[in-house]
Amino acid sequence: MEFQDYIPIWEKLTPPQRQRLKDGAARRTVQKGTVLHSGNADCTGLFLIQQGRLRAYTLSEEEGREITIYRLFDRDICLFSASCIMRSIQFDVMIQAETDTQLWIIPSGLYKDLMEESALAANFVNEIMASRFSEVMWLMEQIMWKSFDKRLAKFLLEESALPGRWLPGCSVISKAKVW
Repeated sequence: MEFQDYIPIWEKLTPPQRQRLKDGAARRTVQKGTVLHSGNADCTGLFLIQQGRLRAYTLSEEEGREITIYRLFDRDICLFSASCIMRSIQFDVMIQAETDTQLWIIPSGLYKDLMEESALAANFVNEIMASRFSEVMWLMEQIMWKSFDKRLAKFLLEESALPGRWLPGCSVISKAKVW
């Protein structure tokens, strides 16, 4: 697949906008474990995942504990790696490669300029942001209202379903009624 195949609004952009995106995007391959984004001070750019898996998570200040907010898979777009283009983001999100990953990086300034001249590009970002916000709200609901044993069972099922993951005893857990 080509770069433009990873941007759903591609055909609706003007030819000069398309060319700027194509010229500005950098293709990168990162190894498993690489931290690609380390909070609000780091404004790397938008990540378009071609192949692989990234994990977005946050860290507690005092204890160094972390919680996975969501995962990004093939064809996903990561906005929090360009959090500086969104004025209201007030929390740090870390982005780490969970597998060897191939991606394109669109520089933050380039996409910010595109959003200022194209309502379509700005709307696209808003739709992605709304989707991520829904995922975070679902996570909060799970933490606040679901019992630990149900959350643990769901976590183990989800982890065992990820490619390249194996958890001992998951064949037994996968047959258990979670909810």
